[in-house]
Amino acid sequence: MAFNITDRSLQAMLERNLANAQRETTDSLERLSSGSAFAHGKPMPTERALAEGFEFKLRSLSASKRGINTAVSMLQTAEGSLSEITNMVLRMKEINTAAVNTTISDRDRSFLFVEYQALHDEVNRIAAVTEFNGVPLLDGDSDKSPEALVFRVGDPFISKAEGSEGDDLNMLKFDGFKQVIATIEGLGLKSAQPLLAELSDEEGSGISLEDAVELMTLEDSEHFSNVYDHALDKISTHRATFGALQVRLDRASDFIDVYHENLTAAKSAIADVDYAKEVSQLVQSRLRVQAGTAALAQGNINAHQALSLLSSVGIN
Repeated sequence: MAFNITDRSLQAMLERNLANAQRETTDSLERLSSGSAFAHGKPMPTERALAEGFEFKLRSLSASKRGINTAVSMLQTAEGSLSEITNMVLRMKEINTAAVNTTISDRDRSFLFVEYQALHDEVNRIAAVTEFNGVPLLDGDSDKSPEALVFRVGDPFISKAEGSEGDDLNMLKFDGFKQVIATIEGLGLKSAQPLLAELSDEEGSGISLEDAVELMTLEDSEHFSNVYDHALDKISTHRATFGALQVRLDRASDFIDVYHENLTAAKSAIADVDYAKEVSQLVQSRLRVQAGTAALAQGNINAHQALSLLSSVGIN
């Protein structure tokens, strides 16, 4: 028996629709399991290219954010040490101020300068050992100290504005880093060690009022009355510089957070699967598979019944 063209085209149409429904079911399951809007059966090359471009930028922003956080930690390390040095210099000033007083004896005055010298040495130690990943932060005279601090807050971006020298806008540079010296020598503080070394157990031995005044006296300055005010001014200058850099890095970090959030939303709209829509699509494609399978089965049953009827009447 020969099938007519209509029967054959109907069967081909049913098979094609069933194959499409099965492919859509597979794609839906792939998207739901991966969370990605892209599937092998539906590659979406244009959308994929856009999503990968966003991902490239997002990875760069994440690296920049990590760099900023590290730079802030570096500045906070320097600030913490300067804060302790400030407290010790204030205490040294207190001691020296109390010592330039005739109400105490030379012997008692020497006791005050024992503490003074201990603080003197500790200031020098903190300034020398304060490092971040091997970089001295408070000793610009060190051979390991770089000429400048360089912080990157984004991809290289060369300014082309009129009058610009082609600077990289995403690079923060602190050129005066070598001038950050918080050692005793850099702050101009004087040591009491020579005076303490001359002390003896003899009665009346001590540090004279004139020597105490000499420790406080600042030479060749019209702006400060003593060495401690001069030292505190230098420390305040360093802290202001580090603080300004940290403020700018904090603002750059806030900008990256907002920038990253918006780019993530844009990428998500393109590359992430819409679960509600995809589940609905999966249910629909599964129904089509079941309907197509049933239709093909029904067609096969009808053809079999026709062949059986013809066979029963003796027609082959």
